[in-house]
Amino acid sequence: MEVMVALAIMSISLVAIFQLYSIALRSIKKADDYTNAVLYARSMMDEAYALADPAEAATSKEMGEAYKVIREVVLQTSSEDGKTKLYQITVTVTWPPSGSLKIKGLRSMYGTQE
Repeated sequence: MEVMVALAIMSISLVAIFQLYSIALRSIKKADDYTNAVLYARSMMDEAYALADPAEAATSKEMGEAYKVIREVVLQTSSEDGKTKLYQITVTVTWPPSGSLKIKGLRSMYGTQE
């Protein structure tokens, strides 16, 4: 009887430990997915900031193994003379099965109209 009780306690303990490992592995995978998504989003945002005129920077790319990155650029405001413009840049990263990350940034342009 004592052996059966000991085996039952050991079995319950092992199941609990395996569940903890499973949860830890899922958490690590999720953190890795978010880290990659942030890196891809930041890369696309930096690329848009580096362009002389971000008006035509809207694009969509496949990155990494399963990440889809969409960059949208919207003119928010423009000065009356058209020399100063403010753009909102939105980068959305999605990955399977249901991961999604969105970052937004603003970029102002000062130039001359010719």
